[in-house]
Parts: sequence; C-alpha cells; structure tokens
Amino acid sequence: MKTFAYKFGVLAMTVLMMANAANAQQKKYLSDPKYGPDSAAREACAMHISLYGEFYKQKNYKDAVNDWRKVFQNCPAASKNTFIRGATIYKNLIKDEKDAAKKNALVDTLMMIYDQRIVYFKQEGAVLANKGVDLYTYRGKEAAADVYAMLKKSCELEKGETGAGVITVMMQSAVDQYKAEEIDGAEVISAYELAMSTLDLAIANNKQIVAGGDAKKVPAAQKELENLDVDLKNVENLFSESGAATCDALIAIFEAKYDANKGDVEWLKKVTKLLDKADCNSSALFAKSSEALYALEPSAVAARNLAKLFYNKKEISKSLEYYSKACESQDDPELKSQYYVESAYIVLGEVKNYPKVRELANNALKANPSMGKAYIVIGLAYASDAQNIGAEKVEHDAAYWAAVDKFTKAKQVDSSCEEEANKLINTYKKHFPNKEEAFMFGIQEGSTVTVGGWINEKTTARY
Repeated sequence: MKTFAYKFGVLAMTVLMMANAANAQQKKYLSDPKYGPDSAAREACAMHISLYGEFYKQKNYKDAVNDWRKVFQNCPAASKNTFIRGATIYKNLIKDEKDAAKKNALVDTLMMIYDQRIVYFKQEGAVLANKGVDLYTYRGKEAAADVYAMLKKSCELEKGETGAGVITVMMQSAVDQYKAEEIDGAEVISAYELAMSTLDLAIANNKQIVAGGDAKKVPAAQKELENLDVDLKNVENLFSESGAATCDALIAIFEAKYDANKGDVEWLKKVTKLLDKADCNSSALFAKSSEALYALEPSAVAARNLAKLFYNKKEISKSLEYYSKACESQDDPELKSQYYVESAYIVLGEVKNYPKVRELANNALKANPSMGKAYIVIGLAYASDAQNIGAEKVEHDAAYWAAVDKFTKAKQVDSSCEEEANKLINTYKKHFPNKEEAFMFGIQEGSTVTVGGWINEKTTARY
C-alpha cells in the first residue's frame, strides 16, 4: 500500500512538473521585450494576438481587425505575421468597403502596414514588390510615379528573386508616366532594360530550382516560369506600344555608349534587339553593333541581324547566306520559324524563285505549325507564278484556288493573320477560273482539281 502511494505521489509530481514546464514554455513571451515593456503589456499583447488569430482563421476579418490593431499599435515587433496577416485583413476590408473615402483611408493604412513591416522586419525588396503592386491595383495611373519608384527599387534589390507580375506592373507604371508626359523616353528605355535583365535573372533562378529536382520546390518554380513568360510578353508589348522606343531615341542613348561597350556581348545583344524592334535596322549603329556581336559570338541572333543589315543594303545573296546560318543555328522553334519566313519573303520579292519560297516556308512550318505567315508567303508564291502554271488559261487561273487555300489555312492556324489573309482572299478570288471555260475542261463546282507545274497540289473548284 505504501509502495502504491509512493508511486502515485511520484507520478503526480511528474505531471505537475510537466504542466509547469509547459506553462512556462507557453509564456516565454513574458520575458520577451518584443511583446511589451512589462509583464502586463506582454500578457495583453499575447491575448490580442490569440483573439485576432482566431477570427483570422475563420476569415472573419471585420472582427479580427480591432484586436489586430492593438497588436500593431502596442507590440508590432512581436511577430512578422502581424504585418502579413494585417495586409490580408485590410485587403479584404478594402474589397468589401463601398464608401470611396473610407476605401481610400483603408488603402492608406495598407501602405503604412508595408512601411512598418520594413521598419521592423526589413526585407525591403520583397515588401516593396507587394506594396507597389497593391498600390497600382487600388489607385492605378494616378499613383504611377510612386508605384514605379517602389517596383524599380524592388527589382534592383530582389534581382532573380523578383516574383512574376511585379515586372509587368513596373513597366506599366513607367509607360503610364511617359504617356502623361511625366518622364521622358530615356526613362522608359531604362525601365525596359531593368525589366528584361530582371526577367533574365528570375527565369535563370527558377530554371535552376527545376533542375535541382527538389520535389517540394519544383512545381512552384515551374508555375513561376509560366508566369514569367507572361511577364516577358507583357513587357515587350508595353515597350513596343509605348511610343518611347523610337529609332532616334534609341540611337541617341546607345550611340554615346557604343565605344565603351562594343566588346560586351550582352550589351550588343540588348542594343541590336531594341533597334530591331524599333525598325531601326538600317541605322549605322545597328550595322556596327551586329557585326561586332557576330565577331564576338557567331550566334543565330547575330546572323539574323546581319541578314537584315545586308538586305537593307540590297546585298541579297549575302543577306540570304546569313539567314541560312541563322535558321540552321537557331534552337528556339518560334524564332527559327520566323527566320525562315523572313528569308522566304526576300526570295519571293527579290529572287522570284517560287519553289524556293515554298521550301523555306515549309521549313518554317516544321519548326512552328502555327506560323500563319508561312502559309501567306506560299500563297503569294502561287499567285505570283500563276501565269506560268500549265498551258491553258484555266490552268493558270487554277493556281489562284491553291493560293487562296493557303491564305485560308493561314488564318485558321494563326488568328493574327486573319485581316491580311482576308484581304488577299478578296484580291485573288477575282482571278478564279471562269465557270464556263472550266466546264469545257470537265471541271465542275466542287470537283477535285490538281494544280500543275511545280505547285502540284490538289484543290477544290469554286467560282
């Protein structure tokens, strides 16, 4: 009996000691000055954290905000979650608020939350990204100057850690200011350079994560790469449509920097790309930058730039020689397809070797089956050589059926070609064979007809 009582006493003492230890562990905040200047303030801070936390878990943000404010005002250093959750609370309050003045005040508070988070927990680059994107979401163009300053600094600080979406908003805010005549074209070009270099770093960073094979990180990195690709397209479109990327503006900025950077491959790539997008590839700066780039790094892009350069100089054979090199060495299927189509148009207009036009266009389609321009140029080759197909007029004119087939296919695979394709269809269907003449050759509406000569394709008779 004594033994049992002894064991029970030891067990009770152990449980009591464990409970006291757990309680002490739970109340470590009582000795932590981040929770307040004294034990009473620290108890109050912990209580308010617990209270708003329960409402927050239930997504009851309206009831969470009062206790959250107590924490924000009295013990902001207690936890980074105060700022993370605070931003979520206020964004939901903003969403639900109907009164414009009150909504505006809530946005001001949200901005203050971001500012105080930087004060207490640093991470300036990441926090500015959230602050800038949210400010643009709620205030748009009227806040463009502040948004641009925030996101420009964020990109400079975060580099490859910059998240998708941030770069698009940074570029958009620069374009907004330019259109409002608040900044000049040089600043828009600077924004574009920063956007593209940040995208390069972010893409490389996420590709490295994917290559690392960490099962927990790879899905998010793959999704981020998809979103960064959207950013890339957005930035390109914003810049090209801004009106700031004029030939004169680009030359004025980069000509002065040429001598200092002519040995820098990345700088030359950037300049030739920008000049090309601005249709500035007949300029002396484009010429010398392209030749310098090809000498340093004989890449597909450099070869294509030289091809365009020699075309502008009307040195057609040299242009096509460099286009051939560009097509052969380009690994990106969309760019390879684009290069083949560009060379096909040159052959169409300058060399008039129509079978060669089709050969180049078919190579473009092998690389990218959705390249509508490839079908357009084949159709133009058929139409251009129609009068040399067959011996009879009806045979010549049947080539226009084949040409229109290609124009129709172009808009089916590529909606961006629809307007051009429709114009060409309306132009060339006027040259279809005469119904009575075709009938004399046994061709009726709906018949399958083989267009002769080098075209050698089946088509359907229609009038």
